[in-house]
Parts: sequence; C-alpha cells; structure tokens
Amino acid sequence: MKEILCIDIGNTNIVIGLSSEEKNDFQFKHFRITTNHNITVDEVSITIWNILNLFGEKAENITKVLISSVVPEIDVQFRLGIGRILGIVPKFITTKDIPMEIDYQNKNEIGSDRIVVSFASRELYSLDSVIVDTGTATTVDFVGDGKYLGGAILPGINTSLYAMFQKASKIPKISLETPNNVIGKTTEECIRSGIIIGFAKAIEGIIVEGLKEIGKENPKIIFTGGLSDKIFPFVNLPNKIIDKDLLLKGLKLLS
Repeated sequence: MKEILCIDIGNTNIVIGLSSEEKNDFQFKHFRITTNHNITVDEVSITIWNILNLFGEKAENITKVLISSVVPEIDVQFRLGIGRILGIVPKFITTKDIPMEIDYQNKNEIGSDRIVVSFASRELYSLDSVIVDTGTATTVDFVGDGKYLGGAILPGINTSLYAMFQKASKIPKISLETPNNVIGKTTEECIRSGIIIGFAKAIEGIIVEGLKEIGKENPKIIFTGGLSDKIFPFVNLPNKIIDKDLLLKGLKLLS
C-alpha cells in the first residue's frame, strides 16, 4: 500500500504520522520524539528508517512527505536526511501553500502549524471555528466564514511550569494530573489547579471575547496538541471536541 508521511516539527516534540494515500482516510500510525535542535542528517535518516521498520512499512511505499516546521534551524537536516533514505524531497508547508484567505498583517510571521490546523478545521469541521493548540506555546486561532482571522498566543502549560520551578525554590516539581477541585489542599494540588484550570479559564475567556469581536456565536471549538485532554474538561463552552491529529490531517489534505 502506498503511504504518505506527515511530520509536525515542534519546539518540544516531533510527531511523525503515516497514513495511506486514500483521500478520505485520516487514520495515522504515530511516533513522537523529543525535538533535538542539534540533530544531524544521519540521525534523521536513522530515525525515519527505524520508524518505518517499527510500522512494518517499506521505504519504497512512501510517495510523499509533508512537513510543518516551526524549528527552521533543523529543516535542512530533515530535507537531506529524508531525501537520503526515501529518495523524496519533502515539502515544507508555508502559508503560501495553503488555499485559505488569511487576515493577518504579516503572513510570514505566522507559524505554519497555526495555519495548517486552521485549514484542517475549515475543511473537516466548520467554516466558523476556534482552534486551541496546546504545545510549547498555547495558541487560540479563529476562523470565520472560512477565513483565518488571527488569534492569541499564551505560554504553554509545561513552559509555564518550568519557569515557575526555575524561579520559585520551594515549588515542587509535579506530574500534570487532572485536578479534582479548584481549591487544592496540598501544594501539588494547588499547582495543578492553578496551571490546568487557570489555563482553561484563560482560554475560555479569550474564546468568548474573540467571538464577540468577530460576531460569531456557536463555532466548532477544536482542541489539539499534547495536553489538550487536560484543559478540555474545564473549558465550559458548547460544541467542543478534541482532535489530536488535526495538524497531521491538515498536512494530508495539502498533499
């Protein structure tokens, strides 16, 4: 079976997804690795080769490679490493590649990930949507009448936690478990409440105020990214879903 390789290169993690060439098949085999900003061409080749072996796929079955990257300093390594192992020149998606009207002062400033997920939300869910992507940074992007309208950027949940651990000596490092209550009874519970519920309510407020600005009342709200399931229950808005593969789906739609 012929396959498409979709790669999301983020600041913290790289997600590699493999899907069939079938147009309406959005099932992916996944592999997630930590982003190495010093990765070499050889390491990229070895990583892709090992992942294909793990998936039980042959290199000659890969027909296309699409990449969304917000780490430009390793783009060359991925281009060369993938080319060496697959004999394919990967396509790095930019805003110019996306058939979507973009209302933004400088389109070159927008991370490709934000536009790819916005495009995917329009194509798969609704002409009016809000996309919450929980990564190294948390982004909230608005789509109205099929057009990208801009959004808001917050620090990521783990980014905020790390900053707090670095600056506050008595703050313990914790695991990010879903809090049971707003009012914590231990320091760990208080941190979880403040971080997870606090982020959820900040996002909720941004969505509510943003929808007032664009004059939309009931858009599809799509949560994506690694920590989306943590904040999702605490955002009290209707018509919301989680789709952790939204970016990979967007890349496939652009193939």
